[in-house]
Amino acid sequence: MASKFKAVFQLLRVRQYYKNLILFIGVFFAGKLFEFPEYPRLLLGFFLICLSSSLVYILNDIMDIESDKIHSEKMLTRPLANGTLSKMFAWILFFIIFGIEIGFIIYFKNLFSIMIVLVFLNGVLYNFVLKQIAFADIICLSTTYIWRALAGCAILNVRISPWLTITVFLTALLLATGKRIADFDLLGSEDASKHKKTYDEYSSALLNNILIIVGTALFIMYTLYCVLGPQESDSIVPLENQGLLVFSTPFALFLIIRYIYLIHAKPIIARNAEKLITDKPMVIGSLTLGILVLSILYLEIGTWDFFIL
Repeated sequence: MASKFKAVFQLLRVRQYYKNLILFIGVFFAGKLFEFPEYPRLLLGFFLICLSSSLVYILNDIMDIESDKIHSEKMLTRPLANGTLSKMFAWILFFIIFGIEIGFIIYFKNLFSIMIVLVFLNGVLYNFVLKQIAFADIICLSTTYIWRALAGCAILNVRISPWLTITVFLTALLLATGKRIADFDLLGSEDASKHKKTYDEYSSALLNNILIIVGTALFIMYTLYCVLGPQESDSIVPLENQGLLVFSTPFALFLIIRYIYLIHAKPIIARNAEKLITDKPMVIGSLTLGILVLSILYLEIGTWDFFIL
């Protein structure tokens, strides 16, 4: 019985629910992190986005049963591929969750409901069309993080800088590209193409070039946000702190470079992004960046007048 429960959790990809924490980025950058009365709505939103993600994961596992059997790591964690659960059970669970989601969508009938639908439709588009098209597949996967981030903003009726939205997308694209490089490391080019059709058009060299492009774009966009984004008219950054976010850019650059290093040095981490918490430099760098940004956004810690000529 315990193994069946574990298999259901694997089918729902509960261990990947941490990805939906991006929903709280709007809370953080809107200056509402400590407005605790908002949290019941946010937690409900987080739960619904997780369910929407699980619908996509179930569809993905149903469609990829045969190809997942080629991937040694996925054979351990995909209950449909290893035979722990049946396809019929997966479809029944899918329609139960789908019914719950429809009920809440009708209940809310607002922008947040649209975000839930977009997360699901994004996944459907990926599974039935774009997963077969090289480059479009990783772009489609990364786009879903925009809807997740905007879902949190919709709950609180706040907006975040467009610079920050692009940064979320590029971060997801960096992770998706790194995962494919790590898959090539595990499977080799021949088995990789059997696992995913699009891998016929990818190569390690090409993916590494994409990785550098995305990493560079990510750093540039984050820097632009630090310089331009917080100075919008409705920014929650205290006037005295305008521009201080530029001091966070070295830490952001370190995290990008460290991740690129880990893709090649420890590809198992790139294939399972949740394992990033096992890398001490990434953890320390992330905590430092988070504390620094939190201080700049929420505390009146100084001025940047000395930057102005």
